[in-house]
Amino acid sequence: MVLKRLKGADILFYLVITYVMVAGSWWSYLLYIKNSDALNAKKEVLWLQMKEQGITDRQVYLESAEYTRLIEQYGRQKWMIFGESSVLLILIVLGIWRIAKSRQKELALAEQQRNFLLSITHELKSPIAVIKLTLDTFNKRTLTAEQSKMLTTNALADTDRLNKLVEDLLLAARVDGGYQYTFESLDLGLLLQKCIKIAAPKYSGTIEFNNNVGDATLNRGDQTTLSSVFLNIIENAIKYAPNTSKIIISLMQNKENTYCVEISDFGPGISKLERENIFEKFYRIGNEDTRKTKGTGLGLYIVKQIVKAHKGNVSIKSNQPTGSIFTISLPKA
Repeated sequence: MVLKRLKGADILFYLVITYVMVAGSWWSYLLYIKNSDALNAKKEVLWLQMKEQGITDRQVYLESAEYTRLIEQYGRQKWMIFGESSVLLILIVLGIWRIAKSRQKELALAEQQRNFLLSITHELKSPIAVIKLTLDTFNKRTLTAEQSKMLTTNALADTDRLNKLVEDLLLAARVDGGYQYTFESLDLGLLLQKCIKIAAPKYSGTIEFNNNVGDATLNRGDQTTLSSVFLNIIENAIKYAPNTSKIIISLMQNKENTYCVEISDFGPGISKLERENIFEKFYRIGNEDTRKTKGTGLGLYIVKQIVKAHKGNVSIKSNQPTGSIFTISLPKA
């Protein structure tokens, strides 16, 4: 949750807005009073004029055309004051609402960018530190074959992590700046199997794949970016799901001639409020100062942009009893 801290400029702005609203209401009230006073004065003048003409019957005065015109004229002015004051007040309220909403978005974006900088710094420093430590160890100590293998394996894992981070950053920049997709016919089931094969060694639980379509030929798909989509979501499930649980991937085809890929996990799940924001750029659940899970907040943003480029849709809902279900819909043709 982004904390809305009012700075000096914000306080001054709201003070000015409050002054304008109070001043506008006050001047509207004064105009109404002046209008009423002017009407009463005109009525007295008209009554005196009619007396001079010899008309002393009050009822005749009240039913005269001059009195009726006078009442109608000042009645229109009264409603004009009410109408213009109401419109002005509504416009001010709408303006405040729009500015406050824009300010809230700016604060949220600033917080997300701050979180991104903190996370990217951590994500870069950690593997670099591990690789440097490994090289220093090789340089300063004589190691056994088993020790060398262990250190090399760890260094390679961190190198892969660093490489994926750089690829995510480059891909995020490309999808924002007009990525040139290579659309071709591909087998969606085969592509999912390849992604599962890549992700499975990272997970001690079970990844189950259910192909309910058989020959799932996607006539217009970019293999490289779609692989990134599925791997991002599968690796997210691996990151948050318990090691003993199951991740279920289902490939289906609905009546709208669209392929649907559902990736279900049994992790802690995502709250309804967070679900509305997780596809935004740099957005991550929680605060970067206290978060323990790794990431940059770019993965799901990349997923959404790639699926959108394929004329598809990505959504999320709760799984039962716990967890999340990501649904990627891709048009067959």
